[in-house]
Amino acid sequence: MNKRLYTSGFVRLLCALMMLMASRFVVADVNKVISINVLDMDIAAVMAMLAAKEQVNILVNKGVEGNISLNLYDVTVKDVIEAAARAGGYAAELIGNTFYIIKPDDVGSRHSSSITTVRTFNVRYSDPEKVKTIIGEYLSDYGKVSVLQDRSILVVEDTPEHINRVSVILKSIDEKPEQILIEAKILEITLSDSNAYGINWSKVFNNGETTIGVQGLTSPASGLFINRITDTFQATLEALYINNDVRTLSSPNLVTRENTEASVIIGDRQGYRVTTTINQVTTESVEFLESGVILRVLPTVDAFGNIIMQIHPEVSTGFISTDGIPSQQTTEVTTEVLTRDGQPIFIGGLIKNNVTDGKTGVPFLSKIPLLGALFSSQSRASNNTETIVLISPYIVDGEAHQLMLEKSARVQHQQKLLSSELDRIGSEMDMKEVSHPEAAEREQYDHDRDDTEEEEDLWGDDSYF
Repeated sequence: MNKRLYTSGFVRLLCALMMLMASRFVVADVNKVISINVLDMDIAAVMAMLAAKEQVNILVNKGVEGNISLNLYDVTVKDVIEAAARAGGYAAELIGNTFYIIKPDDVGSRHSSSITTVRTFNVRYSDPEKVKTIIGEYLSDYGKVSVLQDRSILVVEDTPEHINRVSVILKSIDEKPEQILIEAKILEITLSDSNAYGINWSKVFNNGETTIGVQGLTSPASGLFINRITDTFQATLEALYINNDVRTLSSPNLVTRENTEASVIIGDRQGYRVTTTINQVTTESVEFLESGVILRVLPTVDAFGNIIMQIHPEVSTGFISTDGIPSQQTTEVTTEVLTRDGQPIFIGGLIKNNVTDGKTGVPFLSKIPLLGALFSSQSRASNNTETIVLISPYIVDGEAHQLMLEKSARVQHQQKLLSSELDRIGSEMDMKEVSHPEAAEREQYDHDRDDTEEEEDLWGDDSYF
């Protein structure tokens, strides 16, 4: 062991002496092309040989050891030194005209490094911690990345080639996200006896459009049904409105960033206590039961401008029992659809049965114990409703969105013109009444006199009685 340490120390001393002699008398040409072949040779000895033969300054740091093998042809001296260092798991750092063979972790720790450079990147739209994890997988052995969370800044230190690589990756993953305008309507249709199992939407959408459906077992009309909205559907919906069979539960407009869930809740949040015991330690917290009309949408835009939506509509009622146990009756569905920008989507087939109990009776008598049942009656009414959801997604500032805004602007302009015209007509009529008060009084006088004469004729006619 002592012999090995003595030999290693001698080799290092020889390397340093050769480096000093070379630096004193000759300026090394690190771009000179050479070839080298070594087999299982101590890395310090290889560096000593290169320093002596090529007259280049090389310093091997303490702790750099191990054998390497090299077979390089027509390579510059600089590349040979760097390749030899990498073969041993080390780095060759050029400071001035001297190469320092050091551990990768020590690169740039004591002075400005010739291997690595430092650059900061602003993360504008993504989570900096997630971006840091991704970037860390593409750094070199010398690379380091840290994050300044509150300012969304990444600090990256690596070789210039890898820094450029990080820049390209970051530009790709931190793109400006699209904003999605979601126009939604949640409607409730009261079903009649003829369609108690739900409206047969497959017959409504019979124009050849792509249909995705889940047919029920009880009736061809039941089951989840998804389709793009067509003119046939619009006509059917208008007919239901005319018959007062449709009730609007909610009509929200939401704007959200892609890959971010948007939700609207119109209803109640009822709190209830939850007791948790872990390792004989009991804690109590309050959780909330959400019920009412709830819509959750998670949109994503693909490379072709299509919109993928994860949709979860829910119509529910909930209550908390006297024991603090929450219960809920719900009609809901979770689905994922692909549609074009601005193309409305229809979701139907959410059937719900409503049962209403009633009691009627003779006042006072119906409340007599035992005998009250003789003077009262109970009834139970049952009806089915179907919840349908209409969703129209628009990419903000996209082509479909611009067309929608232009159409809305035209409608508002027409309404403004109509309102102005009605105001003008009303003003003209008021002016006529003001400018001809005598004619108005004369007309009213004639009208009153005619009424008086008719009344006299009526009382004076004996045949009337």
